[in-house]
Amino acid sequence: MAFTIITVTATYQKADSTPASGSVTFLASGTMRDTDSDVTITPAEITATLDVNGSISVELAANDGEFTTPRGVTYEVTERIEDSNEAKSFITILSNSVDGTVDLADLVPNIQTVITQNYATTQYVNSLLNDASGIDFVPTDEILSVNVQSAIEEVRAKSKFVYTQPSANILWDITHNLRFFPSVMIVDSGENFVIGDVEYVNQNRLLVTFAHSFAGKAYLS
Repeated sequence: MAFTIITVTATYQKADSTPASGSVTFLASGTMRDTDSDVTITPAEITATLDVNGSISVELAANDGEFTTPRGVTYEVTERIEDSNEAKSFITILSNSVDGTVDLADLVPNIQTVITQNYATTQYVNSLLNDASGIDFVPTDEILSVNVQSAIEEVRAKSKFVYTQPSANILWDITHNLRFFPSVMIVDSGENFVIGDVEYVNQNRLLVTFAHSFAGKAYLS
């Protein structure tokens, strides 16, 4: 018996009840294997773009199938809705969903949803400016570049941080000095995605607590 495939739906509206636009991305937290059919699903982003009605529909493998291993794999859900802050949550897709369908609005996230500020993405900036090196930029106390293209690259460099945890620990104490509350992606020493409970101490420091000790890296942006 192969993986149980569940159709996941969702509908988004603006404050005025008109259909919203944007996208929703799903990413499994780890590799899933079906021991009966010998099929393996590796983590890969699945992005659904909202249609004219503000709706999406995607097919995902259930996390709790009879022959699915390992247990505990979830889906990271990233909602990027126009005029809203980016929201991340983690959900479990159950194989006993009624009629093989479940709506995101009916699912309770495994951990509290993380809301991040809505910064311009690299793709968005590149779509507007192919080469802004000829546009003057007035340096500030924080951004020292003298043209817009260099300023963009400087901002990108200052908006991310990689933390290395060299020894196994159940609690990672990360001082990043980014001066905002970043998104956090964790991998172990084998480059496998790991989910932890993120606590923001302030805009420059955060703590990540895990179910077990391990070493790895945290990517902040």
